Amino acid sequence: MAPASNLLRGFLVAEIVLFALASLLHRGILARGFEHSKAAIAESIIALVLAIGLAISVYSPNEARPAAQWTQGFALLGVCVGVAMIVIGIGPRTGLDYAIHAVMAATLIAGLAATRRLQPVDSSP
Repeated sequence: MAPASNLLRGFLVAEIVLFALASLLHRGILARGFEHSKAAIAESIIALVLAIGLAISVYSPNEARPAAQWTQGFALLGVCVGVAMIVIGIGPRTGLDYAIHAVMAATLIAGLAATRRLQPVDSSP
C-alpha cells in the first residue's frame, strides 16, 4: 500500500470521525445547547457517504481516487449548505458551529488536495 493511499484513507477516517462527532453534538449527546435534528441527520448521512468512500478505497484500490474525490466533494457541498443555513439563520449560530464548519471545510479541502496528488493505480500486468 502506497503512502499516498494511506494519506487518502487517513483523511477519510478523520472526516468520518469529524462528521460523526458533529452529528452526536447536534443530537445533544456530547453537549446540550447545540441540538439541531436536521443538521444531525445531514452529518450522519455525510459520515456514511465518506465511510462508503473509505470502504471502496480499501477493497478496490483502483477506485480509491475517484471514490475519495466524489465522497469528499459531496461532503464539501454539504458543508457549504450548512454554512448557508447558518448565514440565513436556520439552526444554531454559535461560535462552535462556525468553528466546526470551518474545520470540516478545511479538512475536506486538504483531503481533496491530497486525493488530487494521488496517482491512479496502474492496473496493467
